[in-house]
Amino acid sequence: MKKIPNSLWWILGYFIIYMISLKYIPTTVGSLTLAFIFVLIIENLSKIITKLFKGKIKRGYSVLISSLIFYGIMSYSMYSIVPIVINEGKNIANFIMSFLSKPTDQIFPEMKEEFLNVIQDILKWSGEMFSKYAGQIGSNVISKIPTIVTFTTLLVIASTYISIIFPKIRSFHVYIFPASDREISKRFLKELYSDLERFVGGQMINAFFVGLIVWIGMLIFRINHAGFLGILAGITDFIPFLGVIITAVPAVFIGLSQYKVWGLLYVAIVLTAANQIESWILAPKILGDRVKLNWFVILVTMLAFSEIYSFLGVLIAVPFLIFIRTLWRVYITDILKNT
Repeated sequence: MKKIPNSLWWILGYFIIYMISLKYIPTTVGSLTLAFIFVLIIENLSKIITKLFKGKIKRGYSVLISSLIFYGIMSYSMYSIVPIVINEGKNIANFIMSFLSKPTDQIFPEMKEEFLNVIQDILKWSGEMFSKYAGQIGSNVISKIPTIVTFTTLLVIASTYISIIFPKIRSFHVYIFPASDREISKRFLKELYSDLERFVGGQMINAFFVGLIVWIGMLIFRINHAGFLGILAGITDFIPFLGVIITAVPAVFIGLSQYKVWGLLYVAIVLTAANQIESWILAPKILGDRVKLNWFVILVTMLAFSEIYSFLGVLIAVPFLIFIRTLWRVYITDILKNT
């Protein structure tokens, strides 16, 4: 039987420390994790820019341009989403309160009195619930602002710093793994990074087309802020299965505010079309070829991690599966062959 490489135990030890840290200090570790994903996005953009300029631009400049493009898009989305949701939400709230404040016999002029009384009680209860939970949601959002600011600040600083020192990180493995297993540990890290980079690159292509579909669809139905919704759909597409739900929140506000019930239908048509095209055409072709992970395994892992790590668990579900697959391919397969 072949001896198990010592570096395998080191990798598993680092992995356990990371998972425990993510659970108990989620703001710090989560921001560093997201920063690394941002760096992979910037690195992919940098390679695209280098190819466009046919290698005539230095890596430092291409990384700088990529960072400005990426953070510019992120800043625009974050800056736009709050006023849009607030303004459109006010319009919807005013409409709902105006509707609920009308006498029931004016809303349903031909309905019998006994039914009107029941509906009146329902509308009164609905108005009370709307006022109650709208206030609670607002309070919860305000209470989370300090954490969001801290997370965002650390995220920007960490991703910028990692981008600058990234070329030096690749040689850092000599300080964290035993010298006797340096070659296999180097191979593992190289394959893991390559797989993660392919995943992020494929997700970027996928996100671009999803954002384009949503933008064009919203333009067809003349929904306000179509460009913003397209960009938001592209950004949130990096979150498996939940991205479309996040995009749906401001989209529903905008649609209802603009066209009432018809607006809700228009938004549902566009987002459903984008989701179906992604699920049946884009993801199988782009991500399937690059990542080669079963969608059901991804879904189960995402649900399990979301229970443990909440929102961060959804983000790390696919990278976790890539980590396990690379570990199995580099270490476990070789061990099993010699058992």
